[in-house]
Amino acid sequence: MRLRKRIIALRFGSSQEAAEFLSLVSEQMGDRVVVEQSGSSVKLIIPPSSGDARGDYAKLLSLIRQWRLSRQSPRGGVFKHSVALLLSAAKLRVGIPVSAVAELLQLKGFRAELEGGFLETSADFESAVRAAEEFSEKYAEALDLEAAPLVRRLAAVLAAARDRSIDEVVEALKSAGLVKESEEGKLVLAVNYAEALKRASSLLEPA
Repeated sequence: MRLRKRIIALRFGSSQEAAEFLSLVSEQMGDRVVVEQSGSSVKLIIPPSSGDARGDYAKLLSLIRQWRLSRQSPRGGVFKHSVALLLSAAKLRVGIPVSAVAELLQLKGFRAELEGGFLETSADFESAVRAAEEFSEKYAEALDLEAAPLVRRLAAVLAAARDRSIDEVVEALKSAGLVKESEEGKLVLAVNYAEALKRASSLLEPA
């Protein structure tokens, strides 16, 4: 049976958005898909030589759906950003817990929560990517602390939200009685994490 190539034609809001989407496709699919761009229009071509044309086609449709959910006008003021798409687009210094990005967005005044493999938030895609990058930057610094993992996470979230240094945040957390030193000299939470985050949100004004 003669194999036929599969073609998906799409139109985006701008040539820049089209280029960003093709960059994602290239990163996720490699040379299994041939891409063509003409302004804001693109063609995605799965050649007959593809070893798994049906699987590649299904993955492309999934990427398109994830992209549209992140870009279309949100229902009820909430976007649905694919976590995989978000982490792929962000330039991260270190790996991060995605739920901390939701916490950071909340401290910045956005609605945000994780639902399955999506970050549902009032922040647009670019703002969510920027929050992931900001948290990763501070989290990388917090990893140098002699502290429990949740203390590092809390410090990084607050430092990114208020544009403060990790040292400033740790001192504020200590003064507020939210963080203490263990007998071994390690920083640990004095209350549970949810309570610490709630109380810490009012400790520092943005720098």
